[in-house]
Amino acid sequence: MKIIDIHTHFFPDSIAPSTVKMLSEKANIKVWGEGTAVSMREYMKLDGINISVNAPVATKKEQVRGINKRMVEFNKTSKDIIGFGAMHPLYRETGNPAEEIAYLAANGISGIKLHPEYQTFYPDDPSMKVIYEACAKNNIIILFHAGVDFAYPDLVHATPARLLEVTKIPGLKMIFAHTGSYQMWEEVHEILAGKDVYFDTSYSAEISANIMKKIIIKHGSDKMLFGSDFPWMRARQVSDMLEALGLDNETKEKIYYRNAEKLLNIKL
Repeated sequence: MKIIDIHTHFFPDSIAPSTVKMLSEKANIKVWGEGTAVSMREYMKLDGINISVNAPVATKKEQVRGINKRMVEFNKTSKDIIGFGAMHPLYRETGNPAEEIAYLAANGISGIKLHPEYQTFYPDDPSMKVIYEACAKNNIIILFHAGVDFAYPDLVHATPARLLEVTKIPGLKMIFAHTGSYQMWEEVHEILAGKDVYFDTSYSAEISANIMKKIIIKHGSDKMLFGSDFPWMRARQVSDMLEALGLDNETKEKIYYRNAEKLLNIKL
């Protein structure tokens, strides 16, 4: 079965070892590999992944432009890993979010990652409107971290209720990571499933078969995407979870790669 992993991370070689060590210790979770693109490709081969999407997170507003320039250059030579761009809620203080998002679109970048926990914002904050409108105008996908993050367990910014408000923005293409909201899956099923948004399966190997099947049925297999969150989880762990559900081949093909092909406008 072909697989597109819509949710992965690698870091510049010079900082990758220290970055993954720091993040794994902060969140108290295992890391796979070295955090580099080379290491990602090794695990892609082991786990049968055809294409991965790298989703960089700008933890500071000053990092946005540099990350985006690196991803534009990276994509010029990479075929098996596709780089998304970055944006920060406070980028308006150092640059023009609409211009930066237009720059990404003009240079073939198809999406950005927003992380409400690491970037400390609520998805339904009115100040985010300029970013959302620019993404909708330029056909840029937003991949949201959604739900609990182990590094910030006491406060969840991206709850299903807050993410629900963002789904009301017309023309905005979005992916809510971790099967809609990590560790908040009953709420996902209740209020987010069926809305006009994609869910990815990243870091969801622990989800019960019952709730995962309920979410897929209510949300629709056309809006589910395979994701791992590598290097924090291996793709094989997620595919093992999906295989255990007993899904039919058509549904699995949609989740593993066909929906991502359509969203990213690519063909395996």
